[in-house]
Amino acid sequence: MLALGVICQFVQRTDPTPSLLYFTVDSAVLAATVLTWQLVRGPFDSAWGDRVRGAAVVGVVLSSLIYMTVIAPSSPSGTWFGAHDDAWARTATVLLHGAAPVLVVAEFLSTPYALAATWREATLLAWWPTAYLTVVGTLAWSGAATMPYLFLRPSQFGAAPVAAAVAVLYAIVVALGVALTATHRAVRRRHHTMEIR
Repeated sequence: MLALGVICQFVQRTDPTPSLLYFTVDSAVLAATVLTWQLVRGPFDSAWGDRVRGAAVVGVVLSSLIYMTVIAPSSPSGTWFGAHDDAWARTATVLLHGAAPVLVVAEFLSTPYALAATWREATLLAWWPTAYLTVVGTLAWSGAATMPYLFLRPSQFGAAPVAAAVAVLYAIVVALGVALTATHRAVRRRHHTMEIR
């Protein structure tokens, strides 16, 4: 699902922005890599492996959440699709923003994850969005690329609103990390209790 969505994004002819500048695409690539690793090598057996996995899940969920609540409503069409989107772009949108988060979260909740549902652990899951903002922000600042998200362009809104947006995004990432980890614990505890019965 993730790989198909990424492929559709790469072959679409609607959006001229390089696909790898999008957090959604990069998060899907990270999540697909993690899932492939687990299929080939088995579950992660380290805290850092679990943090990479958790960060990938948070990234996929965050990209969908921001798309549904900020990007799509503020687009010219006010919907998920632009008037001139081709079938590839529409398919990528549905797969990466609609289907992928549901499937990635379901996989996350149904497999082992050893980290605690603490604020400290949740802040460590923010490494992925931080890395994305650092790399793409640096490319945009140097003029090598354009930040694909208007609300993260200081030239569009000014430095203070962009800093506020980054702070809000960070808070959302941490809250998602805590929520996903706590939900994982609750689901696994319930599953374990049902097995004992």
